[in-house]
Amino acid sequence: MIKRALFDADGSTLGSIQDILLIPAASENKLYLRGFLALVDRRLIFVHEARVDAVDRDGLHLRGGTLDLRLFKRRPGELLLAEDVYGTEINNQKIRDVGLSQKSLTDGKWLTTQVATSSGGRLRRKTLNILAWDDVADTFRPDPVSGDLARLRELHKADAAEAIQAIPEGRRSELAAALEASHLADLLEELPESEQAQILNKLDTEDAIEVLQEMEIDDEIDLLKELEPSQREKLLAQMEPEIVHQIRSLLKYSEDTAGGMMTPEAIVLTPEATVAEAIARLRDTDLPPAISVRLFVAESPTQAPTGKFLGSVTLPRLLREPPTYLVGDCINQDEPTLKPDTSEKEVAALLARYDLLAVAVVDSLQRLVGVVTVDDVIIRLTEGVSS
Repeated sequence: MIKRALFDADGSTLGSIQDILLIPAASENKLYLRGFLALVDRRLIFVHEARVDAVDRDGLHLRGGTLDLRLFKRRPGELLLAEDVYGTEINNQKIRDVGLSQKSLTDGKWLTTQVATSSGGRLRRKTLNILAWDDVADTFRPDPVSGDLARLRELHKADAAEAIQAIPEGRRSELAAALEASHLADLLEELPESEQAQILNKLDTEDAIEVLQEMEIDDEIDLLKELEPSQREKLLAQMEPEIVHQIRSLLKYSEDTAGGMMTPEAIVLTPEATVAEAIARLRDTDLPPAISVRLFVAESPTQAPTGKFLGSVTLPRLLREPPTYLVGDCINQDEPTLKPDTSEKEVAALLARYDLLAVAVVDSLQRLVGVVTVDDVIIRLTEGVSS
């Protein structure tokens, strides 16, 4: 794959593959494929293996979506196939190639299973030896920090949060700095805000911002509120103005209100959208299930704060209507809504009374400013019991 082309979803060439990134597997003495290093517009970037749709003799073909163009930053425990593995000497021979196999149909990980070694400066068939990975694994055994990272990556985020709480603070900060931003964001969301703040404060500014932007927006706001004002302003000063504007609009709400619990990330369409368009939006989303089963309808603009809020439509209702039917004709106009200053106790009571998974938060101008889900309420109630 190295030096072959990187293609986007429509077949256009984006760049070229420069190396393959491997990381230790916690449960087996092997390495597994994490992704690829690609040169795009003279920038060395990381492409996660989950973004890959197909591999052929021409190169790597990506699924649709936005490509992360941030410069690649190497983390502890990561190995580069060409740079670190190829050429490694094993019993007076050098590794020339590595074979990877998929662990199983249900577990999509690609693990190192074999190596090809040869003596001499060139790869010749007569000197080629095939060894099981287990025969060379000790050469690439991870150090203690890399081993801990591997174990954290393979745990459910709630279990990973519990595990990192048991680690001494100095080692915890070292592990947090070494984790990928997406993993650390998932882990932080499971910790109390005070512990989240302790970990975030130990990161450099660029890494802290990257982690914040990987978090769910409501969790990000809760964490920012926990920081000292000077630290919060330092981070906000380095973010994009549009993001900062949204964050500041949410920071003004008290934590124990609907405004403090809500997320502005909901699926919102205008009443002129068709049922077919609405179902497509509900299918093509990374939003939590509690939000993705209900679509909210408002006049333009559809980004919070929206135009006038009109109501919502559930997925079962959409499935009963013809594809060309308008969303505006499916609206449930009688459903309850919340005000931003509604107390968390009243929020919980309303969701329970009407058996709702999500409810709209509407301001005094009748604009949709966010959505509170039953998950948000459960988390808040759980925190109350814990405290």
